[in-house]
Amino acid sequence: MTPFISIIIPLYNSGKTLRQTLDSIAGQSFKNLELVFIDGGSADDTQYIVSNFRKTAEMAVQFISEPDKGIYDAMNKGIDMATGRWFYFMGGDDTLAGTNTLQTVYNNIQNEAADLVYGKVTGAVSGITYTDDTLNKVLSRGIHHQGIFYKREVFDYTGKYDLTFKVAADYHLTLKAFCNPAFKTRYIDVDIARFGEAGLSSTLYDYRFYSYRYLLLAKNKATHKIGDQVEVLNQSIYCCLYLAQHKQSMGFAWSNILYYITRRNPLSIAQRAKTLLRMLAWTMRSSG
Repeated sequence: MTPFISIIIPLYNSGKTLRQTLDSIAGQSFKNLELVFIDGGSADDTQYIVSNFRKTAEMAVQFISEPDKGIYDAMNKGIDMATGRWFYFMGGDDTLAGTNTLQTVYNNIQNEAADLVYGKVTGAVSGITYTDDTLNKVLSRGIHHQGIFYKREVFDYTGKYDLTFKVAADYHLTLKAFCNPAFKTRYIDVDIARFGEAGLSSTLYDYRFYSYRYLLLAKNKATHKIGDQVEVLNQSIYCCLYLAQHKQSMGFAWSNILYYITRRNPLSIAQRAKTLLRMLAWTMRSSG
């Protein structure tokens, strides 16, 4: 029987927290699940924990362990392996909010058709709850992937995670899904998960993605749906300049900056000229 939900879990040296993750899954009242573990070649007891869990699991379990190119590469492998009708991604330091979480999500999916369903998540350390219940919030800051359930067909349109975005590939994919009018997305007022706060996005910034964010929104005619267009545009310009200063993704940064100074947007003529001059200055300056 085809599982209703495939839970895709990328792992790497997750032994200290993985048991809590697995306990939160094993304790679910909803059992029509498949677990897909993608381990990046852990050197701790991660593989041992998964092996023991697999012996008594009440759901199908897939597991591979091999080197990967980071979390998004692992998530892409999970997409290829998963057989469920819906996909959900969580890490080895995340836990589901309650024992009936998946049953509640399933009921909501059954009650009203949708292609993407998402709810609330809470930081395991900070205790901050993220309630992205408006389109403005989603487009302006993204959604933690631990709060989202995707119909598998969504990935036929969005493709898999873009590995050139090292930290924000999940935000990129979210924007592509929400900007596609063919997809029905639905917020549900449900606590989905407590997420670990030690991931890449907590310590690193994806200048490459954010240099492109306004362009992506503009090409999808979605800039009017965000609260502060000027702030998002200025952030994207700043990230282009940062990339030029640090000699990173130069062609990509220039492609983005040329879009911002030549297309219709809130920038004045003077601001466009200043932006071009600053981009030229950083490009010509030696990296040493």
